[in-house]
Amino acid sequence: MKHSPYANIVVKIGTNALLTSNNVLDTEALSGLVRQVAALAKGSVKVTVVSSGAVACGKSRLTRRKPSAESVGDRQLFAAIGQVELMLNYRKAAEEHGLTIAQVLATKEDFRTRDHYVNMQRCFETIHEEGVIPIVNENDVVSVEELMFTDNDQLAGLVASMIGADALVILSNIDGVFDRPIDEEGAELIKTFHPIKDMDRIRIGRKSSFGKGGMQAKLETAKLLSAQGITTHIANASAPDVLLRIRKGEEVGTMILPTRARPSRMRRWLANSADHQCGTVTVDQGAGKALSAEQPANLLPVGIRAFEGVFRKGDIVSVLNEKGETIGLGMAAYGHSVLAKCMGKRGHPPFIRADYFFPSIA
Repeated sequence: MKHSPYANIVVKIGTNALLTSNNVLDTEALSGLVRQVAALAKGSVKVTVVSSGAVACGKSRLTRRKPSAESVGDRQLFAAIGQVELMLNYRKAAEEHGLTIAQVLATKEDFRTRDHYVNMQRCFETIHEEGVIPIVNENDVVSVEELMFTDNDQLAGLVASMIGADALVILSNIDGVFDRPIDEEGAELIKTFHPIKDMDRIRIGRKSSFGKGGMQAKLETAKLLSAQGITTHIANASAPDVLLRIRKGEEVGTMILPTRARPSRMRRWLANSADHQCGTVTVDQGAGKALSAEQPANLLPVGIRAFEGVFRKGDIVSVLNEKGETIGLGMAAYGHSVLAKCMGKRGHPPFIRADYFFPSIA
């Protein structure tokens, strides 16, 4: 069987893939996954791991205190304790295969500005150049609630986009995407999923028992990556040699297809910047059509009808059509005060250049 073209893979390992039935760290399962990562790495595949499990590990060790894991303070405490145990087990498993691992902790702030983003991008490049496997997790210890990721599926998607991965493999305790909740009779696994055409044919059940995410979060991440030319696989971590089989091109779990070609680095950053926008601009029909074309044009002030927010050069703004629908995200070439003077007028430089615009996902 022919190998898939994947040379750069992000593997997201969910909390439920790393815990026993007693909600303690399953060291055997972790070692099995690291063995597969090592095999991929030795086969010249660039591998980045995004691992959940720190909060669960910390909660299981702090047996004398049993608060809810919902508050920020509790998550910080559990993560501070559990991250140590989690990384020690990853290091032990990696050393058995001659691998070196590196810990990378991230918050949303690391993706907020272009400078932060490029700095982290370079960090990953340096780690991979040395043949080291980065183990990424959310920095729950210092995160404040508004800067927390929705879940590690979102973080994994951001990392996959940032490093220009060929594929994201999301491993959990489920076999893939089903057409209905898996506890319903007749539920069928969807082996190949188109994130636009097939979304209406499924009904999503409840989220997983211990982690923050669920199938909805996984599909939202996959849909965003699909628009960036990145394939997503959702599979059961306990399936024998699941990573190696996906790499070989076998049908394991669900493969979520890309819907667009790979964009530039700048556009990949813009694709993930919706949470960081500083304002909105509303454009007329002509500008909206030009921006929605297969090759978007520059957005000139003459095509802008209104704006909201306070923004400066380099800030992210959302572009709306006359119906109030989002067309895409762009980087402002100048601030709101300058735009106020030239909005609707000809003869002024572009407010958003085509290379600094990412169209919305259908």
